[in-house]
Amino acid sequence: MKSLVVITLLLTVTGLASAVPPQNPEQVNAMIAELKSLHQQGVELHRDYDADDKAQLKACQAEHAGLGAQATELRNRAAKLPQLAYRVNLTMAANDAVGCVSCSSDGSDCDAIPAALKRVDQQMKAGTDAAGGD
Repeated sequence: MKSLVVITLLLTVTGLASAVPPQNPEQVNAMIAELKSLHQQGVELHRDYDADDKAQLKACQAEHAGLGAQATELRNRAAKLPQLAYRVNLTMAANDAVGCVSCSSDGSDCDAIPAALKRVDQQMKAGTDAAGGD
């Protein structure tokens, strides 16, 4: 219940801040591209490997060892963004990416990434419109 209240509060805050363009659009766009790549790699990883099979799990971990570190580093960068709306949505998406690219997870975290990226895209468009970019 507590997490539901926190999520509701975060979504409310991000909704209020959605018309603010990012201070550094290139940085946000680079994070979006990285999240899309991690999402795709995570989906493929879970399609190719069975986490319940120990041999496949080891093979997956050997082949994709750097993905978890990349997703964690992205989450840390996103958490430092100056604008709350982008910081929240990109950090949440990067946190889901950490689970998505984990060989030992079931891959369900991958499902949340496209929705978070869509929210960021809407924020970017609303910010551009609000700034007179259209």
